[in-house]
Amino acid sequence: MKVSRNQITFTVLVIAATVGVTLAVSGYWMQWQARSGGYGGFSEAPALIALPEPRPLAKFTLVDDAKNIFDFQALEARWSFVFFGFMYCPDICPTTLQDLSQVKREILAMGIPDEAVQFVFISVDPARDKGEQISKYVAYFDAGFLGATGSIGQLNNLTRQLGAPFMAGENAGDDIYEVVHSSAVYLIDPRQRYAGLISSPFVASDVAEEFAELYRAAKDGSPEDQSG
Repeated sequence: MKVSRNQITFTVLVIAATVGVTLAVSGYWMQWQARSGGYGGFSEAPALIALPEPRPLAKFTLVDDAKNIFDFQALEARWSFVFFGFMYCPDICPTTLQDLSQVKREILAMGIPDEAVQFVFISVDPARDKGEQISKYVAYFDAGFLGATGSIGQLNNLTRQLGAPFMAGENAGDDIYEVVHSSAVYLIDPRQRYAGLISSPFVASDVAEEFAELYRAAKDGSPEDQSG
C-alpha cells in the first residue's frame, strides 16, 4: 500500500503531540516532586502543574467568536484557561469543555470572582469552524466561554509558544477529516505568561482546588499578578 507524504507527516505529528505533552507534564512533575520532597512519599501528581517560572508570551492575533480581535491584550488582568480543539472532534473536545465548565462552577463557588478568570476555546480547524458556529458551540457548555480561531499561521504563532502542535489529516471528501491537537489545557496568568498545564483527563474539583491555591498565593504575593 502506498503511503503519502501527508500521511507520514500526520502520523509523526500525532506522535510528537502525544510525546510533547507527556514530556512537558513529566518534566514539570519531576520539578514538583523535587520541591515537595522527591519520590519517596505517596503524593499524587497535581491536577494543575504550575511552571516553576512562568514564561512570557509574545504577541499574537486571532479572531473571537464575535468577529472581534482576540489577541495578547485579551489575556491581560485575568487568569485564562486555554484549550485548543475543533468542533468536529468526537470525544476529547466536548469532554474537556464539559469538565472545564465544572471547573468554572467550582472556582466561582470558592469565592473567586467571575471577572478574574476566563475560559477560551481556540479552534485549530479554521477551514470548517467559523465565528458564529464557534460561539454557539462553546455556549452549549457555558454561556461565558469564549471562542476564537485564526489562520494557520496565526494559530501557529500561539500554539508554538505553548508547545501545542496541531495538524489536519487528509480530506476524505466532503470536508471529512480529523485534526490532531493537544489535549492539554494551558493556564495563562494575568501578566500574559504561560503559567501552568492541566493534562486531560482531569478531575474538575482537583483542578479548581489547586487553581484556588495558585490564585490566592499570587494575590498574596504580588497584587499586580491578580485580578479581583
